[in-house]
Amino acid sequence: MKLKVIFIVILILSVLSSGCSSSKETLQYEGDPEIEATIKVMTIGSEKNLMKDVGDLFNAKYPNIEIKAITYVPKNLIDVLEKEKPDVLFLSLQQYEQLIREGKLYDIDTLMSNDAFALKGVHPEIVSYLRGLGSGKLYGSAANFENKALYYNKDLFDKYNISYPQDQMTWEEIIQLAKRFPAEDGVSGLYMLNLATITDDIAWTEHLTEVNVKNMEVSLHSESYRRIFEMVMDAYESKALVAPDMDLFEVYDPFITGTSAMTVDYYYYINNKINWAAEDKGNKFNLNWDVATAPVSEASRDIAPYFYVDGIVSVNKESEQKQAAWEFVKFVNSEELAKAKSRTIGGAPSTRTDYIYNPEGKRMEAFYNLKPDVNRTFIDFDKFPKGFFGNMDEIINSELKAVTVGAKTLDEAVASMQERGQRLLDQK
Repeated sequence: MKLKVIFIVILILSVLSSGCSSSKETLQYEGDPEIEATIKVMTIGSEKNLMKDVGDLFNAKYPNIEIKAITYVPKNLIDVLEKEKPDVLFLSLQQYEQLIREGKLYDIDTLMSNDAFALKGVHPEIVSYLRGLGSGKLYGSAANFENKALYYNKDLFDKYNISYPQDQMTWEEIIQLAKRFPAEDGVSGLYMLNLATITDDIAWTEHLTEVNVKNMEVSLHSESYRRIFEMVMDAYESKALVAPDMDLFEVYDPFITGTSAMTVDYYYYINNKINWAAEDKGNKFNLNWDVATAPVSEASRDIAPYFYVDGIVSVNKESEQKQAAWEFVKFVNSEELAKAKSRTIGGAPSTRTDYIYNPEGKRMEAFYNLKPDVNRTFIDFDKFPKGFFGNMDEIINSELKAVTVGAKTLDEAVASMQERGQRLLDQK
């Protein structure tokens, strides 16, 4: 009888122990390559894009792990997470931060730090940034990042004996450089899509936004914005800047056609504009270009204001397929995948910076030399009327255009921006 009681106690403890260990599942860095599982991957893209981007290559390595895509829109993140219970999540930076706070992500810090993962090959500032958001722990990693750069036409600089742009220049310094090009020759120093675009870019560099979110008041009448408007108007009136209101998808802008010496845009400009034109024109396309870092703030020249991380891939803390989910996360961020993708240009540069596509030997380090802005405040778009910021840009652009043709003074234009913008903001 006594032995029977002891056996029952041992059995109960064993069950309890089993239950505890399963809730604290310990993952292996290198799982069984023959592991069989079905994992749900939550993504804002389609299943077709997921498989093309990573799924097909993953399945070639792990043929017994089936991938099921769960698509979502940002506003339904939590509903989809609770209903579908995905194993892997592709997240924006804001969502990553939110789910860490809510305790919904699995801590993969030890696994990511494994020597075999070669974490040293990943952009160190991105790792530091993500770890900082997790209070010292990693709950995900990103295979790509995005950033802007200053694109410049080397032949135009050489023709007019002007020194190439340097890294860590401010907007004011770039505009002064642009003024050195002779407008009378039909050449401008700087091309930007429109007047609102350059205004927004300068404001972003200086941590300014059109709205004081605390009071929900438009802030375009501030002294800080006034200085930006004056800088933009000065650049335009001196003909150092051209802002022709071109369609965003028009390939042959003034930089591509060789009539503007510089422009500022994201990494995807290479593929969407430069490479497209090169393929379209063939040997007739002779743009000799390179890049320097995008404009910075005078107060923090080592910070890249346009640097952001998206598509962070994490493991759901409640996943019942954590080992298979980890294999997927590991593969997405692996040297193996980065190397395979480095053979072609992509929409965003790899966080494994040794594998950024660069067959022509351009200064691609301009995209990752500076640190991301860890103090950047994210905009909660749900607090604003639908389409507010796009409509606000149209207001800014139209009012500044009125100034360029003499229809309004800058004071009148700013007052109108303020009034029209507040009316737009109050619609919600």
